[in-house]
Amino acid sequence: MITLQEVEKQLEAIGSNNRYWGRAEIIELQHILVPGERIQACLNGRYSGGFATFVATDQRLLLVDKKIFYLTVEDMRYDMIAEVDFSAQLLSATIQVCTPTKTLTFTGFRPRALREVANHIQQRVMQVRHQYEPQAVAQSMPSPQPVNQTIAAVEPIQTEVLNGMYTAMLGNQAVNGAEATPHEVLPTPQRRNPYMNAPLVMRRRIGRFGPIGRPTPSSS
Repeated sequence: MITLQEVEKQLEAIGSNNRYWGRAEIIELQHILVPGERIQACLNGRYSGGFATFVATDQRLLLVDKKIFYLTVEDMRYDMIAEVDFSAQLLSATIQVCTPTKTLTFTGFRPRALREVANHIQQRVMQVRHQYEPQAVAQSMPSPQPVNQTIAAVEPIQTEVLNGMYTAMLGNQAVNGAEATPHEVLPTPQRRNPYMNAPLVMRRRIGRFGPIGRPTPSSS
């Protein structure tokens, strides 16, 4: 957390002077900004919830809406932004920042200043993406191995495969001066004649008080 004097000093450095309109949001910034974070732009305008202050820092985007009974803070990191749209009218301009999870639409009454904010966001997004791309490519590429180690690892596998093929072709003949182990003769499973009669099964009805009738032979 930083002090209010530091927030006002940063706003004076970028030429933003919000002494009356949006003063509550400026006071709230001292509780939102972290030490070392620098304000790049600060504009007043409106969004879907009403009046708010749109702040662009060197690390993220902030939308602060401070009222008497409630507070709304939108925090969007540059690495989360997928698309930035800008449209200008005669006396106002609208910026739309899209992420995979949400979309923030802000309308300001200083079109030129809001366009500079849109350009700043696009530059920061490109810088962040170029920063992470070399690391991702380096992690995805396999580490190089010496050629001698690769050949040495492949030769035993090829030798084993050739010996196995040669043994299968010769059967019980000698391989490299040693006799190959004869194949074990597995017992041939005895197949049952499907037409053979099944064992005799005796069936008879059982009554409530004892057997009823004579047993009837049947086969299954």
